[in-house]
Amino acid sequence: MERVELAYIEDEMRESYINYAMSVILGRAIPDVRDGLKPVQRRILYGMYKLGLDSSKPHRKAARIVGEVMGKFHPHGDQAIYDALVNMAQPFAFRYPLIDGQGNFGSIDGDEPAAMRYTEARLSRLSEELLSEIEEETVDFGPNFDDSLEEPLVLPARLPNLLLNGSWGIAVGMTTQIPPHNLGEVIDALVHLLKSPAAPLEELMRFIKGPDFPTGGIIVGREEIERAYLTGSGQIAVRARAEIEEDRIVISEIPFQVRKSTLLESIARKVREEEITEIADLRDESDRRGLRVVIELKRGANPRAVLSRLYKSTPLEWTFGANFLVIVSGQPRRLSLKETLQEFINFRRAVVRRRTEHRLREAERRAHILEGFLKALEHRAEVVEWISAARDAAEAQARLQVELELSELQAEEILKMRLRSFTGLEREKLAEEFKELGRALAEYKRILASPARLDEVIETELLEIKERYSDPRRTEISLDAGELAETDLEELIPDEDLLVTITEQGYVNAPREDVYRTQNRGGKGVIGMRLREGDRLRGIFTANSRDWILLFTDAHKVYKLRAFQLPSLRRDARGENLRGLAELGNQERIVSLLPLKELDPQDRRYCLLATARGMIICNPLRNYHNAHTKGITALRALPEDQVVQVAISPGKGEVLLGSERGRTIRFAERSVRLSERPSRGVIGMRLDPGDRVVGMVLLRPEERDGYALFVTERGFGKRTPLGEFQPQGRGGKGVLGIKVTKKTGKVVALERVGEEDELLVTTEAGKTIRIPASSIRIVSRYAQGVKLIDLEPGDRVASVVKI
Repeated sequence: MERVELAYIEDEMRESYINYAMSVILGRAIPDVRDGLKPVQRRILYGMYKLGLDSSKPHRKAARIVGEVMGKFHPHGDQAIYDALVNMAQPFAFRYPLIDGQGNFGSIDGDEPAAMRYTEARLSRLSEELLSEIEEETVDFGPNFDDSLEEPLVLPARLPNLLLNGSWGIAVGMTTQIPPHNLGEVIDALVHLLKSPAAPLEELMRFIKGPDFPTGGIIVGREEIERAYLTGSGQIAVRARAEIEEDRIVISEIPFQVRKSTLLESIARKVREEEITEIADLRDESDRRGLRVVIELKRGANPRAVLSRLYKSTPLEWTFGANFLVIVSGQPRRLSLKETLQEFINFRRAVVRRRTEHRLREAERRAHILEGFLKALEHRAEVVEWISAARDAAEAQARLQVELELSELQAEEILKMRLRSFTGLEREKLAEEFKELGRALAEYKRILASPARLDEVIETELLEIKERYSDPRRTEISLDAGELAETDLEELIPDEDLLVTITEQGYVNAPREDVYRTQNRGGKGVIGMRLREGDRLRGIFTANSRDWILLFTDAHKVYKLRAFQLPSLRRDARGENLRGLAELGNQERIVSLLPLKELDPQDRRYCLLATARGMIICNPLRNYHNAHTKGITALRALPEDQVVQVAISPGKGEVLLGSERGRTIRFAERSVRLSERPSRGVIGMRLDPGDRVVGMVLLRPEERDGYALFVTERGFGKRTPLGEFQPQGRGGKGVLGIKVTKKTGKVVALERVGEEDELLVTTEAGKTIRIPASSIRIVSRYAQGVKLIDLEPGDRVASVVKI
């Protein structure tokens, strides 16, 4: 018995939930493909129509309208009705507002509208086109919520409101997000589809260029528009319209559905958190004439670079997730653009057919009556005599039917005639009306008999609507996103050298190289990148602002970026997290960075990777051409192993590896087997337990002179002539390169330097010192070196970079 009751409850819950879900989908959230309206919107427009609030009448209090709609058609709360009414009146929410509002109906800033007792409304001219044929039996009606009245199940809709104003809503398990479009473009596409039903999407997109948002803006890229139109779903990137005026950026249009206040707060937060330091002032100068946001820049700032970063990190660029989900024949369906247009054409054919049938019936009835009138006028003297002699109206009606061979309707209408109809002028008017009705009847029958003629009527009416309401496109459609990025790339950032600083938690800053001035060896250095609590500096690298950057991580992956994408903040800024630029895992850390002038799939050079456990890997550089911000696998290594350094080589030199205990090994690069990415590599250096490789230097044939620079974690360093490191076979334990003691600490960096080079030594606490390589003592392989930087207690050297 218990099992039976449990099964019954489960069935009841399942059925009830399905019923609830379908009620939300059909009754609240998803628009009908025919008139593009949700039920609450349709009921508001119909309620206003019944109140006689057309565009030529005075506005009426919104509270009166809300009460009418709630009491008769939509018993779901006054605030829900008022919110929908307000939305249809907002010119920044609807491309073609369906309600003409008077009073405070909110703003693009996100300000709330005034209470319904203060605002007034009436139908707009455009909404009258949705309702104009409703009295001609064009659509079906159904009972309202209490069966006391009838309401239309759909509006006749002489225009494609679904595409013109779009729609958005969240139902149970599904959402809809349809962008608005330009009226003229949509009507041109409908007319073309009427004439060419087999027209492909490419032809329709000659007319409909893309969405046309009420707030304007710039759509970046056509590919996603095509995807959305083809599949019914796509991610359309929309940018604000911004102009550069000397040392300022002026924003005149913002992306659709982005609040101006939210945009301003986002920009201000970036400035406050020092993620964008070039902004001096932010002002909202918007007024009745339009939107205007002014961003004042500091002297020397690059406006295009700042604008590019604002697009990337604020709602100045916004992604509109298009999802053409609508109700079709009582069921939710995702439609393509062509299917959406075809559904509207099919609906208009049904509406025009029903309207024509109604008009035919009315015309036939009127013609029948006029035929009786004309007979009566031919015998007007007898008609007057017969009516005068009759005892009552029934007898008069019967006499007329017999004498003139009239129908009951004709005789009844004759009895209602006024005496003035017997004048000559009135007789002429009736005769002319009868002729006009004859022509109208012939036309109605021709429309009903010929589908081609029916389509001609629809086309004519659509073109008339276009003539009355069409306006210029507001939203510009720009180049493909990738093409735009390549076009703008070289102009966004000046050709300058950067010092890229990366922390253990993935924060990065890339100021210009010249922000670090040269100091004497042994100084305390200056504050570099400020670190967050618990974070440590991981490394510092040099790159040009126009370089490609390959980022290698401890997850054995490689990511590709452009250097100009990295935040170039003040020397002591906290930086931005790389996870905003590349899709790194939560625990993934950057271990090496490789700048490249270009990344050509035809490049014949090689990429050498040295790992902490002494492995060395040689891959063709072209293997890394397809790296991207989502990352690709760089090598197949043990989980505890990781890349420590990466270099590019033509393949004809030698390799010098150094370990943290001071061991070094020098061998020919040709002894490293070439392999395709990803691979495990070969043994470059055999290590004692607890030791690890910390650096790799490539010695090209023309660069075999010079010095090997060793720097230890406690700030000691030395130069040793490269000639003291004799070549040997790959895979050995090597020779001593520097004497490591408790005083010096472990080796953290190995570099090849010349007399004219300069070095940046950076500590884990963020201190940086810039010193000439010539100031560092030249000593043998067995010496421990001299102090390069004076460290604070507990601080250690994190990295060394040659500049």
